[in-house]
Amino acid sequence: MIMKTLLFILISINFFQAMASQKRKCILTTKYTVYIVNSLPRNSPPLIAHCASKNDDLGTRTLQAGQSFNWSFCDSYIENTLFFCNFRWGSKHRAFNVYTSKHRADCFKKECYWEADPEGILFDGVYPPQALVKIYDWN
Repeated sequence: MIMKTLLFILISINFFQAMASQKRKCILTTKYTVYIVNSLPRNSPPLIAHCASKNDDLGTRTLQAGQSFNWSFCDSYIENTLFFCNFRWGSKHRAFNVYTSKHRADCFKKECYWEADPEGILFDGVYPPQALVKIYDWN
């Protein structure tokens, strides 16, 4: 009986989470937003960004200097959400995690801001950014 009750609860949570994600409302979890910004020089090649999770491929975006894109999602109630991106800029590239449930505290305002810069990849846990920190060098 306990197993049936637990199974019912898990199925119910999954159902409500699926319904909420269609309306961009999170039930029993928190909504996060990831921002990707191209702060590369105007006369340089565009930033090519491909971002995805295990369940959602957000596609490849070509961002000219000054352009950005963002997406929002509900963190998993079992805390296993992971989104990653691969950035390419001319001959340079960098792949990295833009959000993981394990490090969600880094996005302390429920926002993860990533910026491609000539020196590397910068991060701030708020939007708009207040104190960008270089996290990765270009490969």
